[in-house]
Amino acid sequence: MEEIKKTKPETQNKIEQNSLIIDKLGKIIACDPKLKSAIPGIAPQANFFDLFDEKNLLTLQKIFIDTRKYDDKSKDIIEIKIGSVSLEYEVSISPLRSENNIYYLITFKSVLDGELKTDLNKFFVAASELEKITDDKRILTIVNKIKLSYPFTFIEKAKIQKEINELSEFFWLKSADNKFILINDSYASSLGFTTAHLENKNVLDFLPKYLVNLYNTIDQYIIGSTNAVIFESFTTPIASGMEKEKQLVEFPICDLDKNVVAIIGFSQKSTAVVKSHGVETMPEFYKQIPLAMIMLNSENKISAYSDEFVKVMLLNANIDYRNSEIGTVLDKQLTSQIAAHLGDENANPELRLSHTFVEKGNLTAEVLVQKLNDLSGSYSGAQIIFNLKNELQLLHESKSQIYDVLIQDNPLAMFIYDLENLKFLEVNDAALKMYGYKRNDFLNMDLTDLYAPEDIQTLIQAGEQKTLNTGLWRHKRSDGSSLFVELQRTSIEFKGKKAHLNLVRNVTEEMGGKKRNQILQTTFENSSDLIINTDKDGFIEEINEHVTKKLGYSKKELETRPFISLVSDDDRAKINKNIFHSGLLKTTSLETDFKKPSGAVQKALVVAAPIKDFNGDIEGFTIIVKLQEEKAEGKNINQPQAEALERIDSSFLSNMFHEILTPINVILGFTQELWEGLGTPSAEQKEAVDIIKENQKLLMQIMDNAVEYSALQQKIIKFKPEEFRFVEILDELKENTKKTAESKKSEMNYGKISSSLSVIADRQKLISLLSEFLKFAIQISKESSLYLSARNYDEQNFIITIKDAREAITPYLYKGLNDVLSDEETVSRKNYGFSRFSIRLVHKLIELLSVRKEAVMKDNDILEFGLVVPIKFSIKDQSNIEVETSKPLKEQKPPVAESIHKPTLPKPKEFDLSLLSCLYLEDQVDSQILFKSQLKELKSIEVVPSFETALPLLKTKKFDFIVMDINLQGEYNGLDALRILQKMPGYKDIPVIASTAYMQPGARDNFIAAGFTDFISKPLLRDKVIETLKRIMAG
Repeated sequence: MEEIKKTKPETQNKIEQNSLIIDKLGKIIACDPKLKSAIPGIAPQANFFDLFDEKNLLTLQKIFIDTRKYDDKSKDIIEIKIGSVSLEYEVSISPLRSENNIYYLITFKSVLDGELKTDLNKFFVAASELEKITDDKRILTIVNKIKLSYPFTFIEKAKIQKEINELSEFFWLKSADNKFILINDSYASSLGFTTAHLENKNVLDFLPKYLVNLYNTIDQYIIGSTNAVIFESFTTPIASGMEKEKQLVEFPICDLDKNVVAIIGFSQKSTAVVKSHGVETMPEFYKQIPLAMIMLNSENKISAYSDEFVKVMLLNANIDYRNSEIGTVLDKQLTSQIAAHLGDENANPELRLSHTFVEKGNLTAEVLVQKLNDLSGSYSGAQIIFNLKNELQLLHESKSQIYDVLIQDNPLAMFIYDLENLKFLEVNDAALKMYGYKRNDFLNMDLTDLYAPEDIQTLIQAGEQKTLNTGLWRHKRSDGSSLFVELQRTSIEFKGKKAHLNLVRNVTEEMGGKKRNQILQTTFENSSDLIINTDKDGFIEEINEHVTKKLGYSKKELETRPFISLVSDDDRAKINKNIFHSGLLKTTSLETDFKKPSGAVQKALVVAAPIKDFNGDIEGFTIIVKLQEEKAEGKNINQPQAEALERIDSSFLSNMFHEILTPINVILGFTQELWEGLGTPSAEQKEAVDIIKENQKLLMQIMDNAVEYSALQQKIIKFKPEEFRFVEILDELKENTKKTAESKKSEMNYGKISSSLSVIADRQKLISLLSEFLKFAIQISKESSLYLSARNYDEQNFIITIKDAREAITPYLYKGLNDVLSDEETVSRKNYGFSRFSIRLVHKLIELLSVRKEAVMKDNDILEFGLVVPIKFSIKDQSNIEVETSKPLKEQKPPVAESIHKPTLPKPKEFDLSLLSCLYLEDQVDSQILFKSQLKELKSIEVVPSFETALPLLKTKKFDFIVMDINLQGEYNGLDALRILQKMPGYKDIPVIASTAYMQPGARDNFIAAGFTDFISKPLLRDKVIETLKRIMAG
């Protein structure tokens, strides 16, 4: 019988009406004793279906299967033989759900029973003795009219609505699925609505969430038992509170099959009720609720409790605990907590806490305390529900203790927030890095802080979704910038709180890629130019609409057709050579003749751009065709496109490279920090760091060459001729080629070099040319040594030669150098893999410095490969070339540097960072973090993003040195800030070190000439800064 108490309350009444209960396997849990005489063998633990013959068994199994399948009541007729008499019974099976299980109620009704006889009415009120429920004649009359006219016509409904509006008590009629059909003005106004607003609305929408399960059970009880229920002065699903000495009554309207089609409800004074068979009062009903709960009156004494509470708390079932203090059934600690909550008028109506009953065998439960008020707002009592925590819940709580450990080791961004108030409970380092917050700051925020105001409403709506993948969201970083993320959400218990664990994936770049693709697709579809996409071999895969319009071919004719079939026969080889078979990863443009279906040709400019796959290999081409109108006679039209394609704005490149290198330098800086934190790195880790450093230098070299070549192409050329001896530049040449030589395991040796060889030339441009020339030789040669020589060639020139063997240059090196310095760039790139910018830069410098290549021979044998260079610099074409004349250093007086005294640092006996304070002007947050991490030994570090924010610090504090990024926020860049700083009192002798992400050739000298004490290129690593500081201190 204990299991019956866990099911819904209608069970016990049904047993009194020839009923029994079985589990989902057919085992009898409880049965009405009356059935034992009718069905031999019936008893608890027996299998119900084993008690019937084959014919009845099939019928019973059918309705049992239907009940399980549709989770609804099913019934049929069977014949049972009692002695020598066979009687027909209507058997109905209804599902009964408990908290964690499901049972089935089986009821037997004799077909001879008066309840099954035909009635003239379509519906009847299930409680046959309404006079015992209420003595209000008006309500009895209205109920009778509803019974006779339901379902209503429009006119009938209006008449009944008018009658119930005249009642001072509450009155309502709701459907079996809990929607209002009728509701009077008195009740509607108490809820703050009109009757029109409440019609067809779900009653549960006006019910506090903590009571939903309870009153669902009450409705199921009414529907399952067809009995009435009286609510005694308790908060109900009908209103948020009730006056004392008031009752709410609900009873069902049934059809002829005893199916509940609607429920009538009304309020009345408690004295109007006479208890009778089939009518359950609320305190008695609470005893059967399958929850551990107690009800308190306004004096906080127990007014009702459930049998489940007695069982769970191991109380004596023979004692009546009503009117007892709660301390008689609960321990002292919990009693104090509940009393404090109920006694605090300003406290929230609901208190939720977890409690362990030590004296009950460490029983753990979640305790929900809910204050109840009457309609006047006065305190009328409380409801306390005890939800036991099973082993799985306790396991979840123990797991929550290790969630913080698990997420910290996860490389993906993760955070946990409280479902109740959206406060963050835990976050890992990956998320902090992505959003740019410090841990303490993040944990003091809630989920809404990651969203823009316009997105918060959408967030609230999505919070009720149960899906694990909540899709795409826009979040905010700490600096206010936006990022797009995909969230995957999991519900968990974390530190005793219901929470969501979110896995966050940053898809900002992915979204940017999609946006670019949309832009490209729009351009492709709407461009007035002809756009053709081909595979790597030149077969057409896709065309835009203008191709068919302007060339006259259909789309079907062109797709899968070779592109070269559209050009004149004479141009086919040119197209293949320069585009499809060139192997070049650059955009190519050339003129050709296009054929039309008629055979006519039209001149066009073809611009072909290779499309690369993930490996960097060409997988296709996008070709833009610009058809040219026929030229007017005698009119000379220049075509500057090809020349424009070859020209690149060096200023633009410098700015672009600076933007690129800023994040790259931060990455390199933190890579160095990770390297230093490894302790004893493995050989593989050391090799990985070396590779990163080498590729940084390679990237810088390519960028430098690109900028210098761009300036030369645009004829922005400044020559600074000076006289120097050739041997003075040998160390710089060796240093510039050192890394290349080490990577090839090659040694640079010197042959015959005249110590007296003196030249007049642009020193830096000559060093740049010879450095690239030597790098080419090192990378081409297969030998382990190279020999560099320099001597007079004739009165006007000297020659610089190279060979890779003592006797003579190898044919392989000679051919390679000859190829690289030829005009065919494609051959050099294809065979040797040199940077396009490096090759073009060398060619341009050879042209500007009037250098020529020459093979040094003896007896028809090639001994060395040489470059013949003029001893004295001269310019054949003076246009667009600026020549700076060299003057003695003492005569050079730059305006800024003129008034600058050489600053010095304090000179302690040993260099000690902990004695120095620094001001760092930097607008990039990541660079700020890196600097503070690398120089954490300093006495103090102040970091600001602009000169404007630095001014208050400069006026109130004293710094030993200042590091300043050239590109700052605000109105002042680094050079502007330097000029102002030098005029401020007390900063005349303070070292100011310039810094920038991209260092152009000669940058250090230029910054020092402008007035900076020194220059450091990013990333600002500890060793680089200390080396610079030591150099300044030593000077």
